[in-house]
Amino acid sequence: MKFKKIVSILLTGVMAMSLIACSSGNKSTITQNSSVKSESKSQFDTIVIALSEVNGIFSPIFSTTHYDQFVSYPVFSLVSQLSDDNVLIDDAGNISYKEIKDDTNNISQVEYTVKLKEGITFSDGKPLTIDDYIFTLYLLLDPAYDGTNTLSSLNIQGLKEYREGGEAVTEISGIKKVDDLTASILTNGVNISGDRLLANIAILPKHYYGVGNDGTEFKKGDMTVPKSRNEAPMGSGPYIFKSFDKNLVTFEANPNYFKGAPKTPNLKMQVVEANNKVDTIINGDIDIADPPADKETMARLNAEGLEYNLVDNNGYGFVGMNADRIKDKNVRKGLMHLMNREPSVKSYYGDTAEVIERPLTTVLAEYPQNAEAYYPYDKAKALEYFTSAGYKKDATGKLVDANGNQLKVEVGVPDLKNSPTAGIFSQMKIDMEEIGAELLVSDLAFNVLVDRINTGDIDMFALSWIGMNNPDLTQLYHSSLAGVAGANIYNLRDPEVDKLLEEVATTLDLEKRKELVAKELDLIMENAIVMPIFQRKNLNIFSKNLKIDTVYKSSSPFYTYKDEIHLIEMN
Repeated sequence: MKFKKIVSILLTGVMAMSLIACSSGNKSTITQNSSVKSESKSQFDTIVIALSEVNGIFSPIFSTTHYDQFVSYPVFSLVSQLSDDNVLIDDAGNISYKEIKDDTNNISQVEYTVKLKEGITFSDGKPLTIDDYIFTLYLLLDPAYDGTNTLSSLNIQGLKEYREGGEAVTEISGIKKVDDLTASILTNGVNISGDRLLANIAILPKHYYGVGNDGTEFKKGDMTVPKSRNEAPMGSGPYIFKSFDKNLVTFEANPNYFKGAPKTPNLKMQVVEANNKVDTIINGDIDIADPPADKETMARLNAEGLEYNLVDNNGYGFVGMNADRIKDKNVRKGLMHLMNREPSVKSYYGDTAEVIERPLTTVLAEYPQNAEAYYPYDKAKALEYFTSAGYKKDATGKLVDANGNQLKVEVGVPDLKNSPTAGIFSQMKIDMEEIGAELLVSDLAFNVLVDRINTGDIDMFALSWIGMNNPDLTQLYHSSLAGVAGANIYNLRDPEVDKLLEEVATTLDLEKRKELVAKELDLIMENAIVMPIFQRKNLNIFSKNLKIDTVYKSSSPFYTYKDEIHLIEMN
């Protein structure tokens, strides 16, 4: 029995975005041994999950990679989470809202009410209260917060005054404690993802993340204390974090978990080389793995009769450009026309990915249907744009500007040899050499590339966005976030784009929002700062150690086995 479900999403939710390598999260990480058998386990009491890398930042608010974020999943609870149909369902509580209209009958404010369940405790036995939830909000909204969470995009009453008011302003007026289990959050205007932003938050215990080991308490404007807990997370989820050593993360069941103690008492996450993941499943060393969903892997899974699920990823791969370094739009357009995407994507993924034409995941209802290629592969067109930018060939055949400077561009690619963009840049390098330009393809460690992007020290970069649950692209493209780490990494500054972003973010009507998103994406493409490359599918495979009927089967981009990991049993 193989179970596969590809879900089309018709509703919208929160965009909690993380950058991952353009190899789609399957970046190889070399373990100390090619086998994981050195870590013995009983198949009856331990689930072992394969990871591709671990950096040790196991914080739901500070982690910068998908796999570090994954480590935090079993440790924490959310107020509400997304179902496989992208609808909010209760977790540690629920969220509701009330629209407040002005004299003209327009919605001027929205009041959200967060209500936690009674009797929930953290893994150390201390009660989870609304104070912990409010504390988490304050961390995410602190002026010194430098993570990737997008809660600051929600226009909470008093937030601006809090972020800009210095030490004298200690409270956000729109956040109120009602009782020990209830809080109200008042926002100005409408945000289509407001309830998702407030509900999909891992609740951090104030007594742990707000106080350091030396007794130092968290203070506004200083993230030192909460960051000191990054390597040892603690929450109210189904499992308790125990240790991280030599690419192995260990957990034990949380007996105080409010949904009941997990069916399997121990959980491990082991770094495994990407090309070994299928072998470790077959051998029984690993129970759950996410190898690349490429054509070779799929053929082998079917031949071995392994259980798996395959589902559209709620993200996409792209090539971005820094508009502050490649200032001339014509140069950027020329470079776009030199990206021959289809052969590279099909060679790497086969039928498990497709080329996309707009920078938005196709699982969202707002993705424009029948979108045509904005910059088809066309060497002659590329040269036309370079010429329009003032470049011409000199006596030596080099393509130079008016000052005699050759057109040179550097692109950063994490784990180049395992990247689906490798073929794109190999051909692009040849094409640029033919016209007298130069493309430098830099194979960079992911963290190095991210650092160079955040410091504005690279021209182009190949990455992916994941966790895209709604079409609010403010964080990615708004002028106010140009140069902000993890936000507008393209340094796009376009007032017309800003206007459309703001309108989309406040439009509740789906059909109208579709029209606005289509215009917005076309204008972003016209700015030539991002080339969408592929929409892939996620693959999870399962060993025969598991009672497969206890594994959540209806996986979607929004809800997978990880959300019900406490229910998985071993054979």
